[in-house]
Amino acid sequence: MSKLKLVNGSFELWMETDDGTSEYLKLSMPGWSELLEQFRLAGNVLKPGDWQKVSAPESGLRPGVRAVIWLCEDKSYPPVINWQPPYN
Repeated sequence: MSKLKLVNGSFELWMETDDGTSEYLKLSMPGWSELLEQFRLAGNVLKPGDWQKVSAPESGLRPGVRAVIWLCEDKSYPPVINWQPPYN
């Protein structure tokens, strides 16, 4: 992950993939709880208190955080992001 930004209830993510490509993803949901359902932390459901392990107020994203992102061609299934910080 190279950048994370919260804009008007949506998350914007910029990432550099292991394949050397640059990607952008915007996630939008009606509310914070619906958006949190799309996030995991090291494979477990992300709890609101876990968010500080991934994000930093000054930069949006803590250094060294990686993520595995599952995208489905069927748009009725929302993306799932499994955050993987280098620490617990």
